[in-house]
Amino acid sequence: MKSKHPEKEIKLVIIEGILPQVDGGLFCVKAVEEERIQVVADILGYGKKAVAACILFKNVVDEDWQESYMGCLENDRWQGEFTVSAVGNYVYKIRAWVDEAVTWQNRVISHLRSQEPIGDLLAKGTAVLNLMYQLSGSEDGRLLQEALRMFGDEKRLEESLQMATSFRFTEWAHRYPVREGVSESGEIKITVYRKSLLFSAWYTLYPRSSSSVPGTHGTFGDVIGLLPRIKDAGFDVIHFPPVHPIGATVRKGKNGLKNGSGDVPGSVYAIGSGKGGHDSVHPELGTVKDLKNLIKESESLGMEVAMDLSLYFSPDHPWLKDHPDWFDSGILEKPLTSAVNDAHGLVVTSFNWFETQLAVVKIISLWSAWGVRVIRIDRPDNQPLTWWMQIIEWMQEKIPDLVFYAGTFARPSTMGHLAKSGFALSDSYFMWKNSRQELESYVREFTTSPLKDYYKPIFWTNTHQINPYNLQSGHEPQHLIRFFLAATLSSCYGIYGPVFEQVAFEPFPGREDYWDSEQYEIKTWDWKKETKLTYLISLINQIRKENEALQCTHNIHFCQSGHPDIMGYLKVSRQNRILCVINLDAHHRQVSMIGVPGSLIGKTHDEPYIVHDLITGARYTWKGYWNYVELDPYIMPFHLLRIEDYREELDGR
Repeated sequence: MKSKHPEKEIKLVIIEGILPQVDGGLFCVKAVEEERIQVVADILGYGKKAVAACILFKNVVDEDWQESYMGCLENDRWQGEFTVSAVGNYVYKIRAWVDEAVTWQNRVISHLRSQEPIGDLLAKGTAVLNLMYQLSGSEDGRLLQEALRMFGDEKRLEESLQMATSFRFTEWAHRYPVREGVSESGEIKITVYRKSLLFSAWYTLYPRSSSSVPGTHGTFGDVIGLLPRIKDAGFDVIHFPPVHPIGATVRKGKNGLKNGSGDVPGSVYAIGSGKGGHDSVHPELGTVKDLKNLIKESESLGMEVAMDLSLYFSPDHPWLKDHPDWFDSGILEKPLTSAVNDAHGLVVTSFNWFETQLAVVKIISLWSAWGVRVIRIDRPDNQPLTWWMQIIEWMQEKIPDLVFYAGTFARPSTMGHLAKSGFALSDSYFMWKNSRQELESYVREFTTSPLKDYYKPIFWTNTHQINPYNLQSGHEPQHLIRFFLAATLSSCYGIYGPVFEQVAFEPFPGREDYWDSEQYEIKTWDWKKETKLTYLISLINQIRKENEALQCTHNIHFCQSGHPDIMGYLKVSRQNRILCVINLDAHHRQVSMIGVPGSLIGKTHDEPYIVHDLITGARYTWKGYWNYVELDPYIMPFHLLRIEDYREELDGR
């Protein structure tokens, strides 16, 4: 019976179970520049035929593929790796084949072990060597010629057997493979982002509250004056809520209460007035030129500016006059404390799909011309997810280093799909995870499941829109604990800057909102204030930059602990080994034994080593699996320990 697809009939090797990939290759795997991508797959041959495989990979702008060979782990599971060296889009695929040279070598070894005659195998070996010779270069070519002469001389049978079973023959077989029945997988896409973003510390502030003069509206110039302080504290990204003109109609006053007059600054999320919309900046902040200068000054200090793109519109926004059919019929009915209860939301339908997309693309293109490369989309789940995916694809094709961040706390499946759809960074549920069991379970969820290939979370201690219940007591040790967890569990974390640093905790009664929130009024902060908290923020940010193990989220191993409130976790990267131990009880001293697996830190069960506390400078000698810790939240609720070799430590004294 003749097949309708004869080209599919000849397939000597099967390739399946390839990882990483997202939804069968439908969406892109996410990585950072210089990251080593580990690839595994099931590669199935037949009979006693030896198979071999390699990874083919390239940047989509390149013509030629690069190769990286794979090795067999066990039970037909193969593994290899390659490095993505630049920001942009990559593709990879797996090529596998029957390896005639290794198959022949295996037959020779089998015959020798069973003491079977091998003379009849030399002819096949000569043919294999000849094919390898044709693929070789000049240096190996001379050696292969000598091997061919050896195989052709019956008097040199013993030498031929030694050559056939030697490491040199195996090396030639891998270097000049004799391939039969080559199979290839489909291409799998990878989006590569700059490492400086996926390993970063974020600092949120309202530019209008940047002035140190009470009662004075802050400006972009005032923010420029704060940049050295924020940089010295170790932050990499400075994030602004909307900075556009604020509508006067139905304007909200203090704590989001109805005011309606123009004598209050209003919510920054009620965007748009007669002075412009998303394409303009609030005139009291300065001009677009001033914003550009701020972005340039940030870049000169090695920081980036992230701006909020919120699709909420004041009734005074120009779009409502030009496109009234794009919006809901009236003011959104939201609780009094909502930041957007004086604004209309953009409603995307099949009728305005492309019009609204083009309008938003125009805004993003303008912002990118200002120098913005990081855009936080506020509540993107309020529009169709595919609508955003198409916008991101268009913009990143035009500006490859433009990064989008999904700023929402939606249902898990929705947040996962947003991450698949092109958002490089995503909000997380970290703020609501408090117990050891909750924290460990949540981190494992996105470090050991398929989420690890595309979901890159930011761990926020608090945000400009959320005052989490666990910080509403104003208890300093609790702030220290939440900061340490955010900064060490995740490679990417953030704080709502002055509010967190200065422990401005007073909540709106019964809600996760701030009393006298900056969303509705201008604040004056003491930018020179220094506390134990600000000191530790700076120190831990510095430690993060000096220790590679803290620059990744997925390299985490939770340790056994003898107390439910003492949590320990290892982060290991190459030669850098970090052990974090924290007391989750912000009110009581706790003691426990912590179990550290020697295999993960390169130590035997009875080999001593040094744990160097990078916070206090203290050094302790540990040995074996279980070791003692004692943490008082009023002194220091955590250890940040670097594991150092005992002999090296003694030699350095």
